[in-house]
Amino acid sequence: MIAAMIRLFPQLLLRFFLAPGFVIFCLPVLAAPSPQIHIDGGSGELRDNIRQYLTIAEESCAAPDWRLKSLLLEGEDEIKKAAQALGYYQLTFSTDLKQTNDCWQLDIQLTPGEQVKITEFTLNIRDDGAQGDVFKELYDKPDMRIGDSLHHGRYENFKNRITTLATSHGYFDGHFDVARVTVNAAENTAYVELIYSTGTRYRIGEIHITHNILSKDFLEGFLNVHEGEYYDTDKLLELKSYYNSSNYFSVATASPDLQNLHDHKVDINIQLEERKRFAYSIGAGLSTDTGPRVLLGFENRYVNKAGHSLKADLSASNIKNTAQVAYTIPLANPSYEFLKVYAGYDKEVTDDTYSNKNTYGVSYTNYERNKWLHTYAVNVENEDFVLAGKEKYTHLLIPSVTFSRTQTDATPYPLQGWSLLARLSGSPKSFGSYVSYEQLYLRGKYIHEFGGGRFLLRSEIGATKVNDFDELPTSVRFFAGGGTSVRGYDYKSLGRKVDAIDNKTGLEKRDEKTGEIIQEVIGGKNVLVTSVEYDYRVRPNWAVAAFYDVGNASDDFNFDLKHGAGLGLRWISPIGPVRIDVARALDDNKAWNLHISMGPDL
Repeated sequence: MIAAMIRLFPQLLLRFFLAPGFVIFCLPVLAAPSPQIHIDGGSGELRDNIRQYLTIAEESCAAPDWRLKSLLLEGEDEIKKAAQALGYYQLTFSTDLKQTNDCWQLDIQLTPGEQVKITEFTLNIRDDGAQGDVFKELYDKPDMRIGDSLHHGRYENFKNRITTLATSHGYFDGHFDVARVTVNAAENTAYVELIYSTGTRYRIGEIHITHNILSKDFLEGFLNVHEGEYYDTDKLLELKSYYNSSNYFSVATASPDLQNLHDHKVDINIQLEERKRFAYSIGAGLSTDTGPRVLLGFENRYVNKAGHSLKADLSASNIKNTAQVAYTIPLANPSYEFLKVYAGYDKEVTDDTYSNKNTYGVSYTNYERNKWLHTYAVNVENEDFVLAGKEKYTHLLIPSVTFSRTQTDATPYPLQGWSLLARLSGSPKSFGSYVSYEQLYLRGKYIHEFGGGRFLLRSEIGATKVNDFDELPTSVRFFAGGGTSVRGYDYKSLGRKVDAIDNKTGLEKRDEKTGEIIQEVIGGKNVLVTSVEYDYRVRPNWAVAAFYDVGNASDDFNFDLKHGAGLGLRWISPIGPVRIDVARALDDNKAWNLHISMGPDL
């Protein structure tokens, strides 16, 4: 027994010293008494508003009884004001203040009655604002109408809407001549009268641009406002976005000088803080289509005061290597149009194809005010390629025109949006090309929120007119399959197939085990791919997806469509989703494939 006590002694000692601490630790868990205010009757909005008005709600349990009773007398007026703010002028109520559980409790019983109705409503905009369309929306869609219940919060919001609309369009001297609500409590009616004098609308005065790196003439090319025009806040916000998106500035502000109004003019101050001139980047990416890749980049954001820029990018992976150097020249409207001169190198090796291409080109891009991006380009492309054991070289001069537009909520995980791209290109022999062809490519994407998740629809179609398809280089042919095409199939594994030829012997390649002739994919003149996907967000940065893809490439429009389906996981990173898809081919050998891709949805 002594031995047992000796063994238990350390445990008893530990409990002895921990017990007080345990009790102290548990004390805060016991909820301290707190005042209780119970409000019954009326709508939730009314009860919440009364609770916000009550001064007594700020008192603790230690408040003396005489103070609580004094505040309750004030509280009766506060209850009436809180109710009248929401149009309840016929409210009756009772209160019961009592002490319970070492604290006080207030019970309020409401009988709200009917809300006051607006029976008369007058809105009158005077002076310059009476002309034009600036205030038309107030008359078309007012915040209150005859027949509505009176709500003083909406009344104040409508007044703020009027003054905000006025100042945002340059009516800086605007004021209310009349702004009142007349309530007939006996008849439960109200008359709302708003008369606003705008005064003279201000025009743009001098425009001052504070800058360090670029010429004034170039910076003025961004301006969408000019001296003498009517002031408009929305245009200043648009101008600010032009400067911020130009890649020259880290911070750009465009604001009116409201402290120095003169002659019904307002000067505009534009402050521009430059970004660092040189930028270097290094990174890595992963895609099952091309494998792991290394990314290197260099940028000279402003080569000269005219805003010219230079950019070089390199991407290297097991399957695909690309490099491009581009020199960009902004034109008369640098927000919308620029000229680009570039040179690039592309090398791609798949199981069935080989392509080694050098590109030299020039393009003109114009972003139309209807939000369509127009790009006109001329490329010179020299390409070595191998298909079905045949090695060839081609030289092409390719003019092209591309129209594209994206509409989205600009978040890494958009719930609504769409994008369209149309490109027409070709290569005439008469200009020195080795082969003549014409090609049209269309691509569309659409995202729609549904059932707590979202649908993602994708489709692409391409068509080529060419007399000698064998002379068409790999980079111009259409293929299907891969993480952004028909999942369940390998990258560029779908298209027209031919018997593979051994480049050395000139004989068909055969499978070592079966002896069957091996076939290789050589692409097609045309392509058709469509996909439907539904994903559901299960955590703030994670979503699960299910999808179904169908498509193929072919020499005609009788496509031998291949189908794939599967499940996916999405990590919603700050730069867009990272997709991990497990897909199964539903035709041929019905293989399983893992696809990893990243980048924006649209």
